[in-house]
Amino acid sequence: MGCCLFCELYLTIERKMKKLVLVGLMGSAVLLAACGGGGDGSSGGATSGSSTGSTSQTASNTDAAFSCPADYKKLTLTNSSVVANVNMNLTTDDGIATLTIKTPSNGITGDFTVCLGKPNPTPAGVTADYIYEVKSSGDLRSMASSTLALNFTTNVKPTQNPPVIEYANVSGGTVTYQSVLQGASVSVAPNYSLSASAQVAGYYVVRLTK
Repeated sequence: MGCCLFCELYLTIERKMKKLVLVGLMGSAVLLAACGGGGDGSSGGATSGSSTGSTSQTASNTDAAFSCPADYKKLTLTNSSVVANVNMNLTTDDGIATLTIKTPSNGITGDFTVCLGKPNPTPAGVTADYIYEVKSSGDLRSMASSTLALNFTTNVKPTQNPPVIEYANVSGGTVTYQSVLQGASVSVAPNYSLSASAQVAGYYVVRLTK
């Protein structure tokens, strides 16, 4: 009799212990679910956040890349497609300005983009009869030569004959007109043909009257 009572008491205690263990396991599962899962889920979330940041940075860099106004003429040179010592031309839609670039004898390294156009609006403070802008993604002095030619017809009598092409340096709201190396020129009124070295990106102008 005593032995049976002892066995029954033992079985009762064992059943209660199993219930306590089961309740504990269920509580742990609920806690993990509330915290977003185990280690694998947390790691996946961190990876996703890092990927989003990287994509955003790439887009920002793309927006900051070199570009030209839509109405400018553009020429892109690559070291895989450009032959050394070759002249390449860009001419504006009005037919007045032509930029001639001669590739170096040893070719070029990487991509190189250059643009030519008539700025609209005119840069603040710049006063001239003809204004054209040269833009480039690299140093034009790396080319064998870069020459800007202007061919126009006008009834305005120039103060200086033949007129010259100048570089308009716009900085801090101040405009300084700088002389550049002149090339061949023809001045037979009313027709004028001027040329000058253009190995610095910026504004090139002709002031008929000064």
